[in-house]
Amino acid sequence: IENYLVEIGGEMRVKGERGDGSEWLIAIEKPVTTERAVQKVVSIGENAVATSGDYRNYYESDGRRFSHTIDPKDGRPISHTLASVTVISDDCMTADALATAFNVMGHDRAKALATRENIAAYFIVRGDNGFETDYTPAFSSFLTH
Repeated sequence: IENYLVEIGGEMRVKGERGDGSEWLIAIEKPVTTERAVQKVVSIGENAVATSGDYRNYYESDGRRFSHTIDPKDGRPISHTLASVTVISDDCMTADALATAFNVMGHDRAKALATRENIAAYFIVRGDNGFETDYTPAFSSFLTH
């Protein structure tokens, strides 16, 4: 099989091209709970992509939101402003592991590490006026617009 897109549990791996000869385009989801919306479209080449975030799996108690992702340093749900991180890598296992680790680390630490290690990562951060985006230099070649 020379052309495919495989998606399992949110991770994707693509190779080749679509049936019409065009490149595979992947949407990064906007981290909102009220709808499924596109934040950014990327062309990942013949790679894998994974996203980790706190906007789908969480619970609320007494007006406070608790992520399903646990910080292993203190055993508590993560509680920073990083809403979502997407990683592009050669394989799904690496992309998924890095996206989850970066999500736990938070934006500043994750971006510093990803930049230093030349990892393609895209961050969506909760700001005072809505979502703000940021990405590593290695991610810029995958942007479509």
